[in-house]
Amino acid sequence: MLVEFIYTSTATAPLQWTELEVLRHECERRNQLEKITGMLLYDGKHFMQVLEGEEKKILALFNWIKADPRHKNVEAVINNPIDKRNFSDWSMGLITCDEKTQLQTVTELRGKRKKPLSYELLYAFAHHEIEIDDMLDAD
Repeated sequence: MLVEFIYTSTATAPLQWTELEVLRHECERRNQLEKITGMLLYDGKHFMQVLEGEEKKILALFNWIKADPRHKNVEAVINNPIDKRNFSDWSMGLITCDEKTQLQTVTELRGKRKKPLSYELLYAFAHHEIEIDDMLDAD
């Protein structure tokens, strides 16, 4: 079953553009092999990612993502079946929300006639309309 999976997380330390590019290339290679597509947004403190692919592969990837030390407070937001991919051209798109040119790319997603939930969430995240809780668990 093809699913759209969205999660948010908090960076454990700010990432520089070069570190983000390394992350994107790592993810891109793995995602191409697993036929996973999606988009990663980073606002300097938080991540929001949309992943599309076979549910079993997405859930396995999410377990790997939760163990990545570059972020914490990894929370699944959406896990919905979909008929077709919204990010079929991107094995790992990356947009930073603090750069004007990149933010414009997110704004252009808004122009679609029928907007999938993933576009709406990415747009809201990029425009700081979504607040992510940075509270750590007490365990």
